[in-house]
Amino acid sequence: MKDYLLDWFTHQYAANKTLIQVIDTRASLPEKAASIFSHMLNAHQIWLHRIHPAGISLPLPWQPLEREQYAPINEQNFHLTKVYLQSEKFGMHFNKPVRYQNTQGETFENTIMEIYFHMLAHAAYHRGQIALLLRQAGEEPPISDYIFYKREPVRMMNP
Repeated sequence: MKDYLLDWFTHQYAANKTLIQVIDTRASLPEKAASIFSHMLNAHQIWLHRIHPAGISLPLPWQPLEREQYAPINEQNFHLTKVYLQSEKFGMHFNKPVRYQNTQGETFENTIMEIYFHMLAHAAYHRGQIALLLRQAGEEPPISDYIFYKREPVRMMNP
C-alpha cells in the first residue's frame, strides 16, 4: 500500500509541478485560481502536520502565497510526504487514528490512510477547478489526470 500511495503522491507532485510551470509563463493568473492553488498547497502542509507535527510554520488554509513560493512548497510537501510514508517503523501505520482540530476548533479523528486519501482527492478536485478557471481565461491547462501520468511519467515529471 505504501508504494501505491507513493505513486499517487508522486503523480500529485508532478501535476502540481506542471501546473506551476504553466502559471510561471502567464503574465497574470486569475485571482480565484491563485487563491485555490495557494489553498491546495497550504492544506497539504496542514494535513501533514495533523498526522505528525514537523516543526514547520503552518499557513492558514486560505492564506495567499506568492508565485515564487509555489515550487518550493510543492517540493517540501512532496519530500515530507515521502518521509511520512516511510514512517511505519515509528508507529505511524496507516490504520493509526489521528486526533486533530479543524480550523473552527472542532475535534475529529481519522486514520492516517483516510487522511492520505483525503489529501489526494482534495488536490485533484482543486486542480480541476484551476483548469476550468485557466480555460475561462483563455489558457489551455496542463493535463493532470493520473492515467496520463502513468502513460508518460517522465513527461509529467519533466515537462
